[in-house]
Amino acid sequence: MKRYAPEPLEKVLQRFFRQHGQERKFNELKVFELWNEAVGPEIGKNAQPVSVNNGWLTVKVRNSIWLQELGFERQKLKRKLNRLLGKGTITDITFRIGPIADPQPEPAPNKSPAKPLSKDLERKFESLVQAVDDPQLREQLKAFLLTIHQNR
Repeated sequence: MKRYAPEPLEKVLQRFFRQHGQERKFNELKVFELWNEAVGPEIGKNAQPVSVNNGWLTVKVRNSIWLQELGFERQKLKRKLNRLLGKGTITDITFRIGPIADPQPEPAPNKSPAKPLSKDLERKFESLVQAVDDPQLREQLKAFLLTIHQNR
């Protein structure tokens, strides 16, 4: 029996959208994920994408100052986005004033002491992941199980 390596979900979705003639829509949706990378932290704190339809991106901005500033930067932003999303994905950008959600602070790491792993539990974890051929995936699964155990 032939085994296949797991494929990233993004690749599976991209293939699905392409097979159904919706590759552009898939690329458009990635704007929400890649926005901050494309525009940088300062703009990202003051402007957020709201929707994208047939290449028309609507972005809400914090106030009229950002509306004017980003209006001047429209073409530059469009080029940066298309570099990340694919040529021609974003054809125009419209800016609107609206409320911007402040970024949520990263949660503080759990500093409780780790629960020791008994030999019996360690053997159970090992038997659960034994069928996984890929050593890297096997270690990630063991780490995941350990995290679940420690957070109980």
